[in-house]
Amino acid sequence: MNKKYFWSLLTFMMVVMMGVGFASCSKDDEDNGKEVTAANLKGTWELCHVKGSALDDDGKRITFDRDITSALADLAWLDETDFIDYVRYEFGQNNEFTCYINYGSGFTDSFQTKYTISGRKIIIEEYIDQEQFTVELLTNTQLVIHSIDTEEGYDVHATFKRIK
Repeated sequence: MNKKYFWSLLTFMMVVMMGVGFASCSKDDEDNGKEVTAANLKGTWELCHVKGSALDDDGKRITFDRDITSALADLAWLDETDFIDYVRYEFGQNNEFTCYINYGSGFTDSFQTKYTISGRKIIIEEYIDQEQFTVELLTNTQLVIHSIDTEEGYDVHATFKRIK
């Protein structure tokens, strides 16, 4: 085999292999599930994990990474925090949003409002303000949202499981 042919073939194979390598990696890095639409969000989602940081009552930064259940220890921990409750979110027809809150005796408290979607952001209309969440992952069974509030000092990634 002639040296020129060998080097040309080797160069061609390397270029092809590099192209395949780059193409196979890019999709994996950007895969954050389904598109954020009202149809894909529709249903009831229950909080099951929180990860992030916040300021405690003394202004010290705390970090956490924990599963959340209806167990008394989890509810007691959530009760000590001012930035998250044990919640269920329901995304319904006509962009209706309902938040159900469990303070220890079931999901007894709730409020209802409207929501809109802008790209990967969910914007919840509240009485005075708006609450915005960035959707990090949306699948048929899992919703991961990121909420940050520099004034209140929290940065939370909340994972929800679909229950309906």
